[in-house]
Amino acid sequence: LNEKHPRFSSKLAAAVRAWQAVSEAGTPAGMSPKQALAGWLELNAKDLGLIDKSGKPNIGGIEEVAKVANWQTGGGAPKTPGNT
Repeated sequence: LNEKHPRFSSKLAAAVRAWQAVSEAGTPAGMSPKQALAGWLELNAKDLGLIDKSGKPNIGGIEEVAKVANWQTGGGAPKTPGNT
């Protein structure tokens, strides 16, 4: 996460920061971890360097980073409480 490190990767740092934030806060009901991660990344895109030339969130980059940080790689809709 050290930006001064010679092998620093902004996308990897963004993935770690998103994973830390979302796993600590918890995934909102009805959202998959990937959706929650992508939402957090979009909200923090500017600080993470995930913006395009026009200053808008880079959706493609956000999707890539969310895939890396996603801990529920099996996919599918999240289970609702009581339906196991």
